[in-house]
Amino acid sequence: MKDLITAIGSLFIVMMFLMQFTANQITYTRIMGAEHSIKEFRLLSEERGSIKEEDIIRLKERISEILCCSPSEVSVKVAESGGDYVVTMPVYGIIGPAKLMGLSHRENMKLHSSSGAIVLGRNNEGIDQEDES
Repeated sequence: MKDLITAIGSLFIVMMFLMQFTANQITYTRIMGAEHSIKEFRLLSEERGSIKEEDIIRLKERISEILCCSPSEVSVKVAESGGDYVVTMPVYGIIGPAKLMGLSHRENMKLHSSSGAIVLGRNNEGIDQEDES
């Protein structure tokens, strides 16, 4: 009988590890998807030579779709002079067996930040030089 009780407890612990492994994979994939959207935003802004408000709105919508949150929870701050940006976004579902541990949806989250610089005013100088040759 004690072997049965020990086996049930062991299976419970193994299931918690499996749930956490799955949550880690999902979280990593979502964060990388959000980072890819930020990279696309940066490259588009560099290509245009300016940062447009519609691109910021589109970035918030893409990130909210990827991370399953609302666009109002995603913060995009761009420096007045242009160039530097900081994107802050919530990532939900960090802990796989959160319900078993008594954590609510709001407690089971992490704020992820991504920052960098957008080089404005380049206007693809390398492409123009190649065309002249």
